[in-house]
Amino acid sequence: MKMKKVLSMMCAAMLAVCLAMGCSSGGSGSDSSADSSADSDSSEETKDESGEINVTFCISHMTNAWAIEASESMQAAAKENGVNLTVVEAEQDINKQVSQIESAVSQKMDAIIIEPVSTDGVLAAVSSAEEAGVPVIVYNQNISDPSRATAFVGVSNEELGKMEMDRALADIGGKGNIALLLGPRGSEGQLGRSSGYEKALKENPDVKVAFEEEAAWTTEDALKLVENWLQTGTELAAVVSQNDNMALGAIKAIEDKNLQDSIKVYGMDAVPDALTAVKEGRLTLSVSQSTSSQSEEAIKAAVKLANGETIDKEILVTPEIIDSENVDNFLK
Repeated sequence: MKMKKVLSMMCAAMLAVCLAMGCSSGGSGSDSSADSSADSDSSEETKDESGEINVTFCISHMTNAWAIEASESMQAAAKENGVNLTVVEAEQDINKQVSQIESAVSQKMDAIIIEPVSTDGVLAAVSSAEEAGVPVIVYNQNISDPSRATAFVGVSNEELGKMEMDRALADIGGKGNIALLLGPRGSEGQLGRSSGYEKALKENPDVKVAFEEEAAWTTEDALKLVENWLQTGTELAAVVSQNDNMALGAIKAIEDKNLQDSIKVYGMDAVPDALTAVKEGRLTLSVSQSTSSQSEEAIKAAVKLANGETIDKEILVTPEIIDSENVDNFLK
């Protein structure tokens, strides 16, 4: 009996050990499952953090050298900063640009950079984008109510206009007739630069503005206008243009009349053909907007916003006069 009792006790002990081992194995399996879940969570976090920064650049047009430089420099800056950039052109159509902004919002872009067709026409679309959580960076030409956008990156167009006009008035001795070639009326570029012109002209009462017309930023329109002005027989001391393309049209009209020795021409934007004209002595100067610097600053601002950082409300780059003294530093 004692032997049976001992055997019985030994069997019970062995059964208890086996049960204990089974429970231990089950616990180990549970820990493994928890580790797998943790790895899965970690993988999801890494995927979110490594997502691309997506930005849309809405440009008003692509019809001249400055606009092409703006687009190309924006794309170069985006590539350098690891940004996935989409460029859309409005063809100077405000309705088309509004639609492009709305599309970028629906695509949940991280930011929208806009070079506006007009100062007023995009206001509602900008506000809607901001309300939807998509920050808007206004580029080069500001809107009439800057508070609606997250930031403005560019230059002071008033400063550009005053720099150009101050130099022109000094070169002609503060007296005589001048003609002005304007960008599209109502655009921030036209309004700001014209304001700068007015400030400079107030300081020079002996200078008369004989002609002042819009040439839509184009060489062709400027050529026709200046040809018409010259046909009136009015003596001009200078033609001051709000961009280089229009200045190049003025040069062509003046040279066709063999008046290049008596009429100076001034431009803005520092596009390649204008810099060549400065080098050749056909264009007195061009005021550089530092376009590539504007693009770099706009992309950097978009990256900061996508990463949850704050940026300044206004980010300005410094313009520069390019004339015969320093043009070699800018020619490629």
